Amino acid sequence: MAITIKWRSLLSMYSISIISSLVVGSVFLVTGVIKALAPKTFLIHITQLQLFPQKVNLAGAIAFTILECVLGIALILRLFPQWLFPSTIVLLLLLSSLTYWSTSTKRTNDCGCYNGLIDISPNQSLLLNILYIALIGLAWFYPVADILTVSQQVTALLISLAMSSVSTAASYLYLWKKKKPLLDLSPLKVNRLWQPTWLEEYADNLTTGDKLVVFLMPGCPMCKNWIKVLKVVHQRADLPDVVAGIPQTPEEVQEFVQLHNINFPVVAMNSFVMSRLTEAFPTGVLLEDGIIREKWLGVMPVTFIQRIKPNLSVPEVVKS
Repeated sequence: MAITIKWRSLLSMYSISIISSLVVGSVFLVTGVIKALAPKTFLIHITQLQLFPQKVNLAGAIAFTILECVLGIALILRLFPQWLFPSTIVLLLLLSSLTYWSTSTKRTNDCGCYNGLIDISPNQSLLLNILYIALIGLAWFYPVADILTVSQQVTALLISLAMSSVSTAASYLYLWKKKKPLLDLSPLKVNRLWQPTWLEEYADNLTTGDKLVVFLMPGCPMCKNWIKVLKVVHQRADLPDVVAGIPQTPEEVQEFVQLHNINFPVVAMNSFVMSRLTEAFPTGVLLEDGIIREKWLGVMPVTFIQRIKPNLSVPEVVKS
């Protein structure tokens, strides 16, 4: 009986240790792969941190993505656990400190860990990191026999490094050539429901009727061209109402409106929300009863321009 209890205890500790490292490793691997497939969001986050010169941000984003993928595989396979577990705990503590600093100083609005895959608050991110640290602590506290031999661990580490490097490089090369990521994580997709929290000031007004929501950036030449057209569109009774968002303070928004003599509502947006919704400026979405029916990036459709071209100088019907 005593032997049976001992074996059950050992099996329980073995299971706890294996499951703990497997869970945390899976999280690191998934978030690393997401960063590799949708690199633009993470690049924006790295830039917002302002930790490195602009030229170094790209290299930093690539290096961290590779590290995250390799770390995830290493935790799943338990490669060199005597070094792996304490190093992971230190890394999680550093990332938690970075999250607290960047969000408290308003440089970023979240940890950037999940690359827009899920929306979590900074506090939720810190709590999750505490959970990951506890799980790694359990894996470290309950040591089990290595799954692989030393030579096999070295081989697995080198293979994971090579695979992560090649896949990440290929994804960034695709982004550079095609001007779009392999995986589009933008919430703005055709036939999706518009989320009121994206423009809270106009949450109710955007769920009924036809609306044209545009995201602009001060100083953007193409945005200035859009504004000329949008002012006419907003005045036309047979065209959608226009609402714009820019990543500025309310005071800066007012200056922007006055500078361009804008006649449609312009909302001050959080820069992080803007970065999640847009890949470039200007971006526009046509809403039909709160459903995204069209998405424009950079250029308005020719068919839409043709509808209003005769009235660019003199609006046909002014809305009341």
